[in-house]
Order: sequence, then structure tokens, then C-alpha cells
Amino acid sequence: MTKKNPNLITVPLEFKVACTIYHITIQEALQIFIYYCTLYNALNSRYNQYFDEANETLFRYLNTKRPGTKVILREEEEVQQCILAIVEEAADCGYDFVLGRRRSTKYVNRLFKLLGRKFYPTSRTLYLDEETPLQLSKDFCVMCELYGCHPAEFLKHYMSMISIADAETRLDMNLQNHNCSMHFFMDTTNIFLDDHQERFTITPDESDFLQQAGEFRLYLYTIRNFPQRKALLQKFYQEYYQSNNQKQFNYAN
Repeated sequence: MTKKNPNLITVPLEFKVACTIYHITIQEALQIFIYYCTLYNALNSRYNQYFDEANETLFRYLNTKRPGTKVILREEEEVQQCILAIVEEAADCGYDFVLGRRRSTKYVNRLFKLLGRKFYPTSRTLYLDEETPLQLSKDFCVMCELYGCHPAEFLKHYMSMISIADAETRLDMNLQNHNCSMHFFMDTTNIFLDDHQERFTITPDESDFLQQAGEFRLYLYTIRNFPQRKALLQKFYQEYYQSNNQKQFNYAN
């Protein structure tokens, strides 16, 4: 019998669908997001692709939860000194983001020790199910403490912003897509898959699905109502996901 675990994360169906279509596990997709959320980039005004999209996902959630929140909430002197030191590293290192993050590591580690454990598990581990852990980076934990949010809140928000049906509907209808979370998911997943070419072996069932997907999007071409078109595409992809019923994606239902 499965034990009740308060650190389990409920995964939205649309996120499961996206991971299935992109041949990536939910665990892998979330670990990628955690990796790109860094305090150094959050405090750096220069644009750094992928890192900025990940951090912007967190900031948009904060603005929704606490409109107008733009500053770090902790006021302890030593905490502020570490934050100022990271800002100074960003100024010194310019566009050398790798060097800046490396030099800021000692301040992130110091913040990790200074801050309490109010908003994340002491073990720095969350679970998708009883056997599938997510490892939280110190950077991610520090940002949760500084902004007063449990890691699951940030991760759930990120997952809630992912929808293949929404993205494809906007693309097909020539509508702008300002969803930085969706752009992050697609771009970083493609990079991840480039490093895992073995996953591109297409089975006969997948080949049939790709053909059906192309035909279905042609069928939807004449439907110019966005909500209707998106709903039909959602149903199509969800039926495909459910027909596969892959065990590795049945997290925390």
C-alpha cells in the first residue's frame, strides 16, 4: 500500500501530454526547469537565453500571487550583503554568464545556510511518486525562501503554462504567443533531445499518430474560433496520451 507523502506533486494532464509527445519524462523536464532557475540570472539585468525564460516564469507567478512584488522579501543584513555581492558579480562579469554564476556560487551557498527551511523540504527532494524524486538545487531553494514560495508552487505554475494544443493553435492561426514558459519548454526540450538521439526511433504507432496529427490540423484549418479549435486539439492529444497510458507519466494522480 502506498504511503501518503505530502511532498508529492500533482502533474497536470496537459503537461503529461506535452512530455509524451516530446519523448521526455516529467522528471527530466522538471529537472531542466529547476537547473535554469538561478539567483544570479534573476539579479542580472542582461538577457541570458533559457535562464531568463525560466526566471520570468517564477516572476510572472509572483506577480499573479502578489501583484507588484518585485523585490526580495528578506531584510537580514547578511542576506542583503550576499544579494548585493551577486549583483556586483553580474556587473563585473558582463555577458560572461558562466563565470558570473561560478563566482556567485559561494554567495548562493552562504544564503542557503543563512535562510531557514520554511518553504522547502530539508532533504531538498520532492517526489512525483513514491519512487521518482526531484532534486532541488541550492539556487532553486534559495529563491523559494527569498520569495516566500514552496518549490511545488513554482513547479505547478510552470507545468500549468505548458500546452501543446494552445501553442499549435496559436501558430496555425498566426497569433502571437507570449508564453515564455512554453517557449522555454520547447526550446530546452529540443536541446535535451539533441543529446539523446536514441529517443528518435519512431515506432509504427507513432508514425501513424504523426500522420493523423497532420491530417487533423488540416481539418481544423477552417475553424477560426480559437477556444473551439484549441479544445478539439486538446481532446485529440489527450486521447493519444491516454491510449499510450505510459506508467512513467502517471504521477501523483
